[in-house]
Amino acid sequence: MNRRGKIILSLTLAVLFFIVAGFLGHKSIVSWRLNKTASAAGSMPYQVGLTSVIIIPCVVASYVCTGGTLCNAVDVGDCTLYSDVNGMSAGGSGQPPLLLSKIAIGMAGLMPGGQLIYGGTTNSMYISANAVLASAGGCFGCTAKAGTVDKIFAWLEKLDNYIIAGIKGSKK
Repeated sequence: MNRRGKIILSLTLAVLFFIVAGFLGHKSIVSWRLNKTASAAGSMPYQVGLTSVIIIPCVVASYVCTGGTLCNAVDVGDCTLYSDVNGMSAGGSGQPPLLLSKIAIGMAGLMPGGQLIYGGTTNSMYISANAVLASAGGCFGCTAKAGTVDKIFAWLEKLDNYIIAGIKGSKK
């Protein structure tokens, strides 16, 4: 094989290596994120799992908080900060619906039609300060362990999100 053929073969193998490494890295990061989420929610005594999630924002109408089933439990001043989250039960010790803050929903990356894992210390319908709310898009209330592997995966997760967002945004 001539020198040019060796260079082309080497470059082709290098590109294939990076593609396979990226694919396996992405799968590892997703698996790590879901394991972290499941262990965080599983450590709580009250858990709710939902699939086919429906998010109904709470709104003020005629000086009353309305919208979803539980929105009337919120005062008018805080009404727009919450959403009623419902869906098909996927297990756990509690039943839907849940009344969750929009901030927690956003940080967890929860989308309509998605899946939800909720873990809390009480069976309160409100999200408590130490609750865990997680979906495929992220996690609210999850804390990463201080181990080296977790720090590496946390860094790779940021890189993975940047690369995936860059690829999705490049479509024309």
